[in-house]
Amino acid sequence: MRRYFDVRKTVLLVVGYGILAEEEDRPIAYEVRQAINDKGKGQESCAGVVVSDMWILNQEMADLFPAIALGAPGVNAFTAQIYEDLPVVFARDEQVFIQMEQGRGKRAALWGIETRSTREAAEVFVRDGLLDRFLDLAWQRNA
Repeated sequence: MRRYFDVRKTVLLVVGYGILAEEEDRPIAYEVRQAINDKGKGQESCAGVVVSDMWILNQEMADLFPAIALGAPGVNAFTAQIYEDLPVVFARDEQVFIQMEQGRGKRAALWGIETRSTREAAEVFVRDGLLDRFLDLAWQRNA
């Protein structure tokens, strides 16, 4: 059975393609994906999929998907592409950053100076309701 990916509702979790990002950021992305999948139960195609930065940067349709970058701009080319345009919604000690579009809800970046900072950004994003806000906008749950 083929899986269907809805460009409006499937949330891409984007990690860097290098060995360090694969080893350290991909497990964090899987945890965020699980939180998204838990929140999307019962809604067709409301799910998360983990992909590499090279995949999203080289796919014509990638701009249509809501996407969350995980990992610092130095290890994730997608984060590097979007972080200057995204407002900071959470920061701690110039070490942990959560950035997110407030209007359309199609892009977010969770990153830190070190792996533990990126993990903290992901934990705050899920725990403090920022993921819910992102999904409300991306999935238009309150529209």
